[in-house]
Amino acid sequence: MSDKPAIPAGTRKYDLDVMRALAIVSISMNHAVNRAYENFSYAFFEFRTIPWWSTGIKVLAIVFGHIGVPLFLMISGALLLNKRMEGEADIRKFYRHNLLPILITTEIWYVIMYFFLLAFHTEWSEITPWSALSGLVSTVLFTNQTTMDSMWYMPMILCLYMLIPYVSMIVRRIPMRMFLLPCLVVYVADMVLPLVNSVLKLNFVNMYLSFVPRASNLFSMYFLYVLLGYWINRGGLSRIRGRYIAAATVICFAVSSIFQFYAYSCPPQVVLDYNFPLLPILAACVFELVRRGAHLLKRMQRPVTYLARISFAVYFVHILIMSLLEWYFPYGDWYKPVAMLFLEVVSLVGSVLIIRPLSRNRFCRKYLFMIKG
Repeated sequence: MSDKPAIPAGTRKYDLDVMRALAIVSISMNHAVNRAYENFSYAFFEFRTIPWWSTGIKVLAIVFGHIGVPLFLMISGALLLNKRMEGEADIRKFYRHNLLPILITTEIWYVIMYFFLLAFHTEWSEITPWSALSGLVSTVLFTNQTTMDSMWYMPMILCLYMLIPYVSMIVRRIPMRMFLLPCLVVYVADMVLPLVNSVLKLNFVNMYLSFVPRASNLFSMYFLYVLLGYWINRGGLSRIRGRYIAAATVICFAVSSIFQFYAYSCPPQVVLDYNFPLLPILAACVFELVRRGAHLLKRMQRPVTYLARISFAVYFVHILIMSLLEWYFPYGDWYKPVAMLFLEVVSLVGSVLIIRPLSRNRFCRKYLFMIKG
């Protein structure tokens, strides 16, 4: 492993900006395909009633849409695990400058999304002042939450940020290969066995495999992506030729797509998720390719960097726009690929149009959107 110095505070790396921009487009695509197509119910019925090429577009969007979260986590690993942590003072500083702002922004958006759902997606006849107040309190206290489905990401990232200072101390003193055993246990428990169980389910085999050394006894599978980003950023894949990484990217994407196409053709409901075993490999290859090839997009640096800077804000805003379109805009009779593209473009462009003027306000920029600089 190369001994690269930590990135100075305030320094922007264009390759990471490209990854952030790609990640938020990926995440919004995942939300768009879930609304344009049937994905969590009636997927088999839809498979039998729409053209195969439309299912193919759906599959490609699903696989691409699951690259975004791993990329964001890997960026966190590349940046945050490089921070020098020497003792209690550094941990307190990290919590104050990194963990606390995310917690504040999360709570603000919990309140916004709670009242958004109350206003646009709730029968007011079913709401009493007490139920509205108790629901709000439960939401901000992380219990029995009423919020957008996309907000699952925030408690997860908050938990990861609690651990990052301690892991940073370890990885700077111990070779990454010493993490192989616990990472392997988490990979098998949270990724390999769920895939095996999904294949058994798709083939109507009445068997479920469990793994006694539970990954939860070690750490979340999402921390695998954080560690992977740190390892790659430190030169973990630097000795592998670009064409081999590109080939691995195509193969992983193709195999993942074939599996999901096959899953849609079977009555049991199985949808590729972040625990799919090939996804860490695919995300790692994309991460490395962007690291090496970001300079090819230098002409697009201004819009890419801007989208990267507001990517966290877009994560919150786009889902509100997309939900309003889902509930109130009559796109249901359109061709599904057109509807998916419509949701993707309108939600992204709409987010930028909302964020740009609001971010001129210091409070919105700092606490609502967490835009730095």
